Amino acid sequence: MTSSDTRIGFKYRSGSANTLDRDLESLQNSTFFAAVRSTLNDPFEGRFDRRAYDIQFSALKSLISGAAPAASAKLDAVSQAAEKVLEFVDKSGVFSLSFNPLQELMWAHYGGSHQGFCIGYEIETLVAFEPSAHQILDVQYSDEIPALCTTDLTSNSSSGLLRKMLGMKSKPWGYEEEVRIVTHPSLHEYDYRAVQVVYFGLRCAEDVTDSVMKALAGRGVRYFQVVSPPASYALKSKVIPDRYADAPKYLDNLAPIGEGAIYPDYLKPDQKQYTDYLYKAAEIVRREPYCQEVVNVDISQHKSAPGNPVIFVQYLRGPAKFVSLYLTLPEIERGYAALGIGNG
Repeated sequence: MTSSDTRIGFKYRSGSANTLDRDLESLQNSTFFAAVRSTLNDPFEGRFDRRAYDIQFSALKSLISGAAPAASAKLDAVSQAAEKVLEFVDKSGVFSLSFNPLQELMWAHYGGSHQGFCIGYEIETLVAFEPSAHQILDVQYSDEIPALCTTDLTSNSSSGLLRKMLGMKSKPWGYEEEVRIVTHPSLHEYDYRAVQVVYFGLRCAEDVTDSVMKALAGRGVRYFQVVSPPASYALKSKVIPDRYADAPKYLDNLAPIGEGAIYPDYLKPDQKQYTDYLYKAAEIVRREPYCQEVVNVDISQHKSAPGNPVIFVQYLRGPAKFVSLYLTLPEIERGYAALGIGNG
């Protein structure tokens, strides 16, 4: 992990001839596929006990039926809406990851008995393109299936309900240390910088290792070889060099700064001293790999404090897709200095 706040989720791949081309294409195109529940390998996925919910709902309906027809009709509407929520479990897609890249059983079950590799994704970056469409769930393990009640369906937050439906598994699966992305069941694009590391299994063939490194050339990925000391069952890892370290930087970019994106005349008198930071921030952001145009640069009115301004930069990532960034003055100083283009 790159910091205490950064979490890495690992996807084990078998490296087999049947799936290698698919996995390499996914790495090259920066995509992941969220599978529907029925295709997952645990037949108990999404199983929950709704008896308490049914009993509570039936009791409520009996209590108000006849005496309050309007309330009864409203309760029926709530019941129908609740059933649609429960059906969501069958319509969601799941992309499963593990927090542990050196788990013996994971390599045996999902890593092609060590003939494959393990991709480490920075989880927050993985979902950054569609934050509202993705839910991150750390799977919990229990001997009992989760029980639903009426409060799960009437709560203002759906996270607890979603966790009960798709974030619980039986204890024997605990070795997976799973974290999952729950989203639409389809192919999803992600920021390529989400891929931070790759581990190669004990038996991973040289041509597989080379193919993975070639697919990720120029992206600054770190590579590790899984090793096992001869006098133990332990799995450890050692750093190995990137065979394509001299490849051109992937998605090297210099996007235009839109006309009128920076307008210092709008700054308040006490903010004029920060004008240069607007231009420096724009220079940093126009080099973002997915930036097509810098469209707005200003001092944030919401995140700034007296004497401590924060620069707001918005850029266009695609048709009607805008990305907003907030940069502090020290971040701008460091980022601009790293560009090596002088102090303009």
